[in-house]
Amino acid sequence: MEAHANVAAWREAVATLFDVDELAADEPGPFRADISSYAMGPVLIGLSRASGQRFRRTAETIARSGVDHIILQLYLRGGYDGIAGDRPIRVRAGDICLFDLAQTLETKATAFENVTLVVPRPMFGTHLLRVDDLHGLVLPGSSVIARLLAGHLTALFEFAPRMSLDECQSVVEGTVSLLAACLRNELERSDPDADHAVTAGPSLMRIRQYIEAGLARDDLSASSIAAHFGLSRASLYRLFAPVGGIADYIRSRRLHRAFFDLANSGARGPRISEVARRWQLGTDAHFARSFKAAYGITPRAAREAALLGMQRGTDTTNGATISRWMREIAPPRAD
Repeated sequence: MEAHANVAAWREAVATLFDVDELAADEPGPFRADISSYAMGPVLIGLSRASGQRFRRTAETIARSGVDHIILQLYLRGGYDGIAGDRPIRVRAGDICLFDLAQTLETKATAFENVTLVVPRPMFGTHLLRVDDLHGLVLPGSSVIARLLAGHLTALFEFAPRMSLDECQSVVEGTVSLLAACLRNELERSDPDADHAVTAGPSLMRIRQYIEAGLARDDLSASSIAAHFGLSRASLYRLFAPVGGIADYIRSRRLHRAFFDLANSGARGPRISEVARRWQLGTDAHFARSFKAAYGITPRAAREAALLGMQRGTDTTNGATISRWMREIAPPRAD
């Protein structure tokens, strides 16, 4: 493939996930890249090789793509430096890194080869309270857990094309459970002062699921949650203190839902004010301020970016079909 065609094909292949530039900027030869991927039911696994480049995921990219997934990458060769949200990140060969596609990032990579696993957020949400804490997490290649997961990921890619649908379902469920257990351990190890029950306690997971199912209710509050579970408000506050408090947790989850309502609705979708009311986010002005504080763009800008992404998706020859596939295969949220 000619270099210019390779660049165009690569941009389209990764457009759902990242904006890319500075392609092969510091390398003597032309840009080269290739990718092989397999859909395993609700997850996607792929092997990518490419020249050095800069990857960015801005709030506009997030809205344009409209996908809400977690990415796990095993770097077989090369690496990158950058920032994930507000967390500096450095990855080298052998390391495993994670990104939350609902959050921003910018990295500068050398020529690389990696295995990538793309998992819908709800699949991790049944195991971990704060899935967004995974953003920018790096498992050093020298660690036992990274070596264990590296072996699993490479085997998964090798055998993916040979699996039946039933085998894929069983393997994916086992893989997500294994990853969640290992990542929960890593989150606890990296924050020894945190209350480990926040990530591991089954009672807390039930509370989280109850909150997630009731985000649209106007009576969802610390008092109603405490009463439902037979807890004192003080006990509930202690449970959620390590993740910013119960009120902040509910507000952040409502904003997250509102963001992806805007990102996944076309020109005939609900008005911005209707989205604010649906998720109990106050007046239009209050919603706009909270939304911009959380995502760095206004609700209107998010809607406009989403419409741009959908217009690109009408061309079935481009990589935006990946975005539609990722939206369609994501397990439904509880409403």
